[in-house]
Amino acid sequence: MREVHNMEEELKRAFLAMKRQMVIDLVKKEIDSGMDLLAILKACRLAMAEVGKKFETGEFFLSELIYSAEVFKAVSAILEPGLIANRNGADSKGVVVFGTPKGDIHDLGKNIVITMMRSQGFTVHDLGVDVPPEMFIKELQRTEAYILGLSALITPAFVSMKETISLLEEKGMRDNTFVIIGGGVTTDFARKEIGADAHTLDPTEAIRLCEEYGERQN
Repeated sequence: MREVHNMEEELKRAFLAMKRQMVIDLVKKEIDSGMDLLAILKACRLAMAEVGKKFETGEFFLSELIYSAEVFKAVSAILEPGLIANRNGADSKGVVVFGTPKGDIHDLGKNIVITMMRSQGFTVHDLGVDVPPEMFIKELQRTEAYILGLSALITPAFVSMKETISLLEEKGMRDNTFVIIGGGVTTDFARKEIGADAHTLDPTEAIRLCEEYGERQN
């Protein structure tokens, strides 16, 4: 138990100091020592949660959030081969379909939120950018996800967002799908007009809203 605690503290310090190579070296050292891979992943998730808290309070800025997300991606790539063999889905907080709707090709904000969500235990299916409404529906059906994330940086994407929600209603899926939107041009007024359930510009709040929805479903 003390070894796990020490690992968590070391990784947290390295993440908060934005020391990419130090994080990677620590992860590799723990793997070589025989530490449980899920314990290492959990420690990295806790560290990312701390980064998120500091972003919320204004102590960290977008640059730190982006950088830490890239560090987490690097760690995930190292851990993934060993985790895939043992993963049974029980570790997932929920399944999410995410994408930038048709009419918009921006993905920076989307990618940050997806990495943060994965770091906190969500299974996220990223459809990329310029995604037509029909593709969102097909992926929700295929994955049986109950959360849909839509990100936009330009207003033309609002038309596609609204069409996607209309299709959800047409297919009888709307009541069982939590739709959350975000991105530079989105507002709560836009959320109401589009018909989404939630809106945020903060990745950590997006995670919290999805967690709260998941808890209500269980």
